[in-house]
Amino acid sequence: MPQPHSLSIHASAQNLAALAALAREGLGVSIRAGRSLRQTLTEDLGLGAECVECRVQTIFLDGSPVDDIDTDHARPGSALALAGALPGVAGICMQRQSRIGVFREGITHQSQDLPASQQRLRITLKLFNVIAEECLAQVLSRGAEVRSGRLAELLDANPEALAQARLELDGQAVSRQDLASALRDDNSPLQLTAHLEA
Repeated sequence: MPQPHSLSIHASAQNLAALAALAREGLGVSIRAGRSLRQTLTEDLGLGAECVECRVQTIFLDGSPVDDIDTDHARPGSALALAGALPGVAGICMQRQSRIGVFREGITHQSQDLPASQQRLRITLKLFNVIAEECLAQVLSRGAEVRSGRLAELLDANPEALAQARLELDGQAVSRQDLASALRDDNSPLQLTAHLEA
């Protein structure tokens, strides 16, 4: 397996918002096993406790809505999706601890015993609506993996994306144009880490 490229992005949270499409499609992130979802969100992904309690209103784990983030946890290869409030009655039903959540009992994620482990595991993280806008920078500051060619496609499609950022590919300073050229048509993984600037 090829060694992933490494990309450091020095940019403001506002500039990083241009990468929200990647967050909707899925970011590969590394988390510590044996942690509740609440611990994963705050300790591994860097989200503030208030954000988790008040802003992250909808959580799907492996395609099922989650109610209890203190007992539920991710497993190797899990897909974790986070969103704020979703529209309509269906959106309200999918929210954590929804008063009408009884209507989705058959699809609600069932927590299992939390294994004690110091190992790290990989999951796919997806961020939607206000959570993508508000939390992407914190997640990227912890590091995430994307497909190289997909980032190049995003840069080609949006000339303003990362236009104000300082970029380093595999430890070497690179222009935005040269970055897109280097990654274009490349399906290898890209380890991306953001360094937040004012």
